[in-house]
Amino acid sequence: MTAIAPTSPAAKRVLAALAHPACGPVPAEAAALVVAHPDDESIGCGAQLPRLTGLTVVHVTDGAPRGRVRPGFPDAAAYAAARARELDAALTLAGIAPERRVALGYPDGEVAGAIAALARRLAALFTARGITLALTHAYEGGHPDHDAVALAVAGARRILGPERLAVIEMTFRHAGLDGPEPGGFLPTEPPRRSIALHLDPEDCAFKAALFAAHASQAEALNRYPIALERFREAPDHAFDILPNGGRLLYGAEGLDGARFRELATAAARDIG
Repeated sequence: MTAIAPTSPAAKRVLAALAHPACGPVPAEAAALVVAHPDDESIGCGAQLPRLTGLTVVHVTDGAPRGRVRPGFPDAAAYAAARARELDAALTLAGIAPERRVALGYPDGEVAGAIAALARRLAALFTARGITLALTHAYEGGHPDHDAVALAVAGARRILGPERLAVIEMTFRHAGLDGPEPGGFLPTEPPRRSIALHLDPEDCAFKAALFAAHASQAEALNRYPIALERFREAPDHAFDILPNGGRLLYGAEGLDGARFRELATAAARDIG
């Protein structure tokens, strides 16, 4: 039998609380959700947002790629403004108070070039707010911004020290044998204990309402399952190794694996 990697006490407490929805609210004043784009919060843990009381929610990008015209919008600024309005509606629906919302404003698709700087910003934010646990993206090759945020959170943990910050990751999507596969984790060695939450009809309806708030993203959101959310403690990521054996879904962002690895490796040296 393969041994399961030990879980940090902070991650173990939160995973145990999330695994039992009937237990009600989960105290999360010392937790932060850190995601790349507006709508990632709804995909990764939308049904849990009302339960995580006091949660800080950090969006790294404004969700508007530069240099790409979005149908129905004159420019990236108009698209970013629309996405900000949609995010505000979703977070209000989820009960996330305005003072618990942090928008860092990086351009969509460009986080890989700022991993070390973002890691330091996050470390400072976590220190200022007393954050001891972060929920974020799995490092799985689904989107370069997702992977860059995952590494930046890992970098913040290196800066603060592993005893100061636990990290729980959420599923999005990765490349499978037959195309993109949403909703599952790639294996780790050693394995990490994970939980799978099969949402009841009420939670599914709530998450569908969050998805609907992000109206401009309807086509993309339809690729993700509503009725399942998964969580596990994040492994220690090697910045110089691409996820999923280098099988990536980066095509639309114009960033190849070699360039991402170059940027991530440089970030690791910068962080120390």
